[in-house]
Amino acid sequence: MDLLPVELVRIVYQYCDPPTVRALRLVSAKYADIGYDYLLPDHFTAVEWKDDVQRLHSIARHDRLCGRPRALVFHLAKVDVERHREAILLHQWLKDREGHDLVPEAWSNYHKLEERATLVGPLHTRQSMLEAAFKRLPNLEVLDINFTKNPYGIEFFDEIFRHYYCRKQDRIRASKDLNSILSALPHVHLESFSIDQVPLELFRQADTRQRWFDCAQTFASLSRLDLVLDVPRQMGPASRSRAINGLGRVLQSASNITHLRLAFHTYHSPAEKFELSFRALFAGDFTYKKLTDLKLEGISCSEEDLKSFLLRHSPTLERLRLGGRGLAKPFELSIGGIHLHNGRWRSLFAGLKENLVALQRFHLEGDIESGDAYTRTREVWDFLPMVSDDWNTIHHEDDFVGWHKKPGPPRCKETFDSLGLEKFLISGGPWPMFIKHGNTQTDGCK
Repeated sequence: MDLLPVELVRIVYQYCDPPTVRALRLVSAKYADIGYDYLLPDHFTAVEWKDDVQRLHSIARHDRLCGRPRALVFHLAKVDVERHREAILLHQWLKDREGHDLVPEAWSNYHKLEERATLVGPLHTRQSMLEAAFKRLPNLEVLDINFTKNPYGIEFFDEIFRHYYCRKQDRIRASKDLNSILSALPHVHLESFSIDQVPLELFRQADTRQRWFDCAQTFASLSRLDLVLDVPRQMGPASRSRAINGLGRVLQSASNITHLRLAFHTYHSPAEKFELSFRALFAGDFTYKKLTDLKLEGISCSEEDLKSFLLRHSPTLERLRLGGRGLAKPFELSIGGIHLHNGRWRSLFAGLKENLVALQRFHLEGDIESGDAYTRTREVWDFLPMVSDDWNTIHHEDDFVGWHKKPGPPRCKETFDSLGLEKFLISGGPWPMFIKHGNTQTDGCK
């Protein structure tokens, strides 16, 4: 086997799982040397119950392995075991659906992992080790920090984590862990950075704001930025203004991004939208010169403000998504839509029609509204997700079986898709949103 060309040996390694790679490296010195490149995946995942920071630190100190990690994922989510009533109901539903009881084994495994986690300690207690590791990871390109995905590797918990109320929200600990990662961030040059639950109040606290600002050089190297802001229950006007100012400064430091997702999730009131001014957030007419993909979710803004922000990106903007799933439960319609507190959607789309000159795809999702309950020209729509975030078609008969609207009065008489609006914005033609209800026509429920 030693006579095989290196290229063929590498092809063999590509088809080997980790145990086979380790065994194959024992064949000869030649195979051991080639196998170095296959000992580790380029995607490193850190979870709390393993001492993954120590492992990452050891990899970073190894002259040949330090260049292997290209993507790093921190799983920092927790189950809210105190929400036992909701969890019990969910367990019973899963048991009835699957025909067998997975609860005892799943919870037994969970408690074993949590016991191991107490021996390792939280992430923020190993900040210095994390910084030392980041200094010696030359090829790290992607950093993903998540507080909402199942970190336990237990399949049963996948369903639990789809329900936001079953996830524990420890804002103080999340802030400490994020601060530790941010302290290490200036030592790497990333292409992609994402956090799926950032406490918004962090951007108003002097010490934490400075940590974000110190990462300006790292943010300048980004091509993708994905931030989901967690809005606190109480935030006064002054605190909100300072937080938006801090967030805006961070966003503007990422001046070379091509892909931006900005979402606001209000956990204490999931259907509530965060009032946002693009002029305040982006210091007037700030423009991303390379932006091709934009997604905005869970906000309330004015028609003119949103139109101005979109039009100044028209030379480069190719794919636009407004709205999203938000904090909807698996069986609910999307509730991460957009609200226009001033203006109308029909007027907005008329102003954008054929003016987004580079636009190739458009998607509208969730509870889309304008005006308030006392406005005669109020628009209220529910738009279904038609494509995933990577623009693959969603087949509702497969993916959304069992969906239904929340109990109580419906927001709208019908659900819609945005395919007609996509054509309207890109190719022109008549306004597509006149939908018949009985013997009348309307362009939105009123």
